[in-house]
Amino acid sequence: MIKRYILLILVTPLACSSCVSIRRGAIISTGKTIYHANWSEEEHGDEIVVKTLNVTDTASYHVIRLVTAEKPHIHDYHDLTVFVLKGRARMNLGDRTEIVKAGDVIEIPRGVVHWAENIGRQASEVYAVFSPPFDGVDRRFVAE
Repeated sequence: MIKRYILLILVTPLACSSCVSIRRGAIISTGKTIYHANWSEEEHGDEIVVKTLNVTDTASYHVIRLVTAEKPHIHDYHDLTVFVLKGRARMNLGDRTEIVKAGDVIEIPRGVVHWAENIGRQASEVYAVFSPPFDGVDRRFVAE
């Protein structure tokens, strides 16, 4: 009986007054939550929504909600790292295709043809980091 109580004490997490409970999929920056999936009714009607969260001298940070699919495209001057927060998608990256899901990270070097296709019942959501900061025009569409 004593062994059971000791085991219970060892595996039970300790309470911590300074610990913060973070909702899965939240984006945290310098001690604060800067994003939760709060999409407006209008945004729920759009096939693709991009929200810019922050821009620095070296990078820009965005959340993207995808209901359908992007068109194949290239960024000639920007490297891109994508963190999947929610959903499932078919990621076409150069000459390979992968099914990605929440928790996956995709590295997309500049000059590589890529596009995502949502394959889940609900929209996919990602956190995207462009380096240098995305200027909104470095997107060249290409044929599949």
